[in-house]
Amino acid sequence: MPVSRRCFTGLAGLWAALSALPAWGAKQTGTDAGADSGSASEVTGRRAPALFIGHGDPMNILQDNRFTRDWDALAERFGAAATKPRAILMVSAHWETRGVAVSVAEKPAMIYDFYGFPDEMYQQNYPAPGAPEIAGSLTKAQFSQRIIADAGQGLDHGAWCVLMRLFPKADVPVFQFSLSRSMNAAEHFALGQELRQLREQGVMIIGSGNITHNMRSWQQDYRMGRTHLVHDWAKYFDAKVTDRINNREYAALADYLQYGRAAQMSVPTPEHYLPLLYVAASAYASEKAEYYAEGFEAGSFSMRSVLFNG
Repeated sequence: MPVSRRCFTGLAGLWAALSALPAWGAKQTGTDAGADSGSASEVTGRRAPALFIGHGDPMNILQDNRFTRDWDALAERFGAAATKPRAILMVSAHWETRGVAVSVAEKPAMIYDFYGFPDEMYQQNYPAPGAPEIAGSLTKAQFSQRIIADAGQGLDHGAWCVLMRLFPKADVPVFQFSLSRSMNAAEHFALGQELRQLREQGVMIIGSGNITHNMRSWQQDYRMGRTHLVHDWAKYFDAKVTDRINNREYAALADYLQYGRAAQMSVPTPEHYLPLLYVAASAYASEKAEYYAEGFEAGSFSMRSVLFNG
């Protein structure tokens, strides 16, 4: 999708803000930052990755299991100086607002937005700096939705539980982007397409949620002692979403209710699914999805992670 005049004007402020950050990648020539062909950015040399990660149980931050081992494999890929992003835009299932907001905090505070967990969980700390200049530039850009600055928002557990595994040194600036309750899925996807240009400036886009996420189903399974059984509706919906991604039918992901009962059970509320739309919307036509942490936590939570990295 070419860069519109309106988007180009708005992103000029972003480029100015990003120029103040350390250099990222080797510069290449003859590129077009907005082309669907997937060419690399003249500003950074390479575009930053986009990643949707199924975050599941917050306790994954302390555990060693097949899902966290895949997260650690991703951390090795992102940890090298040559591939480290300039900043991270984090779209978490756990920050919902009436309109669209972005955190401009210089030092995002930890948010322990859960209860009943071991004390060790409330002692976790992730002291990553914010990216107020970049985040603030989003509020001045002419996107399809007005973006409001929030100076008080810190990192919720959907953000820091993931980032502690992916970027354990906390040395990459992070700013959170909210999910607006007043927007439908197609509008979220459209806004994600506009934000895609951030990747060309070295900003990694991470969506943190779950493709299937049904707490009521899990609670019932827990009471009946059957959390080891994966529901057919969860397997069906996860497979259909994966088919759409493999076929590069990203816009169709916004029409998830077409899958009827499986969609209703997998996405009883949209907040854990919507971060996937931001990541899929930021994918380029030339990119092929890579999958990590495939499988299910209990019977109701898909842990599938999806990476777009050139």
